[in-house]
Amino acid sequence: MQTVTANEAKQNFGQVIDKALQGPVSITKHGRPSVVITSDAEYKELIDLKRKLLQAELREGFGSLDRGEVSPRTAEQIAEDVLKRHLNQ
Repeated sequence: MQTVTANEAKQNFGQVIDKALQGPVSITKHGRPSVVITSDAEYKELIDLKRKLLQAELREGFGSLDRGEVSPRTAEQIAEDVLKRHLNQ
């Protein structure tokens, strides 16, 4: 991922957009990562993945409830498991 400062992004926004069409561009502010600019297609893919992961997590949670199971796992652990399963499909 390419990285540019906020000042560079402001001065060369058209070039940053062109770079973002090739891959995500990280914008730093005061030396720290602040935002990422990405293409519309990449953004839509990320939103779709997030939706699919949430749906899978909900199905798992409701399935556990239907089976009368109670899991001590945290939401983060469940999300990790769902992500691993999704990426291995």
